Amino acid sequence: MKLLYFEVKSSVAHFRRPDTTSTHATYPFITRTAIQGLLAAVMGWESWSGSLWSGVELLSPPVTKVQQLSMLGKGFLDKDGDIFNRPTTVELLVNPHYRIFVAGDHLDALAERLASNRSVYHTYLGSAFALTVPFAVGVDDVEPLPPTTSDSWSARTVLPVHAVQALEATAGAQFARVGGIPYEILPGRRFRGSVAVLYEKRGRPIEFYPSTGPFAPEVRFVPWQGQVVALW
Repeated sequence: MKLLYFEVKSSVAHFRRPDTTSTHATYPFITRTAIQGLLAAVMGWESWSGSLWSGVELLSPPVTKVQQLSMLGKGFLDKDGDIFNRPTTVELLVNPHYRIFVAGDHLDALAERLASNRSVYHTYLGSAFALTVPFAVGVDDVEPLPPTTSDSWSARTVLPVHAVQALEATAGAQFARVGGIPYEILPGRRFRGSVAVLYEKRGRPIEFYPSTGPFAPEVRFVPWQGQVVALW
């Protein structure tokens, strides 16, 4: 199978948790649905079409700050002048930097567009104010690895919890877990399914023993530059 990879970074990002309303909290890194949206924007589609496997490597540690923002720009909705524009408390990721791994349909066309810096719509990290342009694009041929419980692996990417049997204790490791990450986006800004994910808070590799499955949702492990990448 072919594995496409590229990097994205920005001064800020915001991947809103859908269970927050008056205060907009963020997931600590780019989500699967946000990756789908970014790639669909590159291709000029309303939403991603076809199969997609993706993984995320943290190239900078997740750092957040809270800011009050005045969400202007919808004055056309205020026909009678009665809408009070209340400042909204938003949690922002500061200086995020990710390497995105992708496998699935339309990979050749997607790789060509990313490598030539072409996109139909503008690309951003979760919110329109967090503009980004993908760079460091590459494509490698890889073979999926069968999960084994006898040997530990070193993962470059964040790991779905249900694909991990045990973690290997390493000096200085700081593991964290985030749950409720939407798995699939549906028409009308609706979501289906969720995933809980493990990550190392400073972006270091994770030493772990994989579960043998079956996984729901499915997870594929592939080798890349001496470590493994989790695609889901």
